[in-house]
Amino acid sequence: MSNAQGDSQSHDPRAVDGEADPNVEPSGDREAVADRRRFGKRLIFAALGILIVAQVATFVSRNNTESTGSEVRTYLGVSDPASEDYIQVNARILEVQPVAGTQQVRLTIAPHGSFANRDGSLKQTINLDADGYLGGSINLSGGEIPPPVQLVLDLDGDLSQYPFDSYASALQVRLTRVVKSADGTGTAKSEEPVPTRLAVSAKQHDWAVTSSPADSWDDGAIRVDLGARRGGAMRAFALFELLVMIALASIAVAMTYTTLVTGRPLEFSMFVWLGAMLFALPAVRNTMPGVPGVGTVLDYAGFFWCLIAVAACLITAAITYIRTAFKTRNDA
Repeated sequence: MSNAQGDSQSHDPRAVDGEADPNVEPSGDREAVADRRRFGKRLIFAALGILIVAQVATFVSRNNTESTGSEVRTYLGVSDPASEDYIQVNARILEVQPVAGTQQVRLTIAPHGSFANRDGSLKQTINLDADGYLGGSINLSGGEIPPPVQLVLDLDGDLSQYPFDSYASALQVRLTRVVKSADGTGTAKSEEPVPTRLAVSAKQHDWAVTSSPADSWDDGAIRVDLGARRGGAMRAFALFELLVMIALASIAVAMTYTTLVTGRPLEFSMFVWLGAMLFALPAVRNTMPGVPGVGTVLDYAGFFWCLIAVAACLITAAITYIRTAFKTRNDA
């Protein structure tokens, strides 16, 4: 029996002079540590893979949003599609401002055929009427290259549905000839329409802008319906930050619950962390791309509840700490 024990001690890597070496970990502990390291490596590689996929998806989504809006869609009024004598109005959507409820559009006038001189200027004076022009109508002088015209259109939509809000607006333009007045002392706008083509495009990374024909009239007016919704990348980032807030609040609840249930002493660092969380959550919420003021769907779906959960954890931990302190004092 003694020989068997001696053999087992001689083969035990932890045995030194018949005693276990405390500096040598048991084989079971070494395997557990190795398993944790392998699991940690898998988590790191998985996180890197998800990050790379998210970056590629964001890049593709933004490019698709821009390319979709950059497509030029041309709408005809009273002009003959086969005719080369017309004036093209290029409408470029510059900015969508849902908080202000407006949309910035820039018009550039390009005459063609009998309406244009060789240098690209207008051959005759033309009157432009457009929705959203603060000055009413404008006369585009003959012999000059028409200057750009800035429009401010009204948006119709619900901002509180962020990031799933969508908006609609309408753009209407009309070109008419300017003739001499009856008394010959000046000029007046006639009712004779000008063959017009309206080309609509956008340059927006974060907004998917669409246009569709609405109506055209015999007087030369063209009306186009415009639509705008947030791009996929913007929506994805907003939802990701919502998940981050929910995860932080869940961690705070789990840590507080574990500390109270196990009876571990509450440390001051935990109060500092919970207090910092109350200020961190609004900061995370305000970093959402294009986020409006408080009161959106995401706020009621997650932000308010996360804030309430962290505040409840802080209050509960503080009450428990105070009660424990008084109880310890009374017992002493």
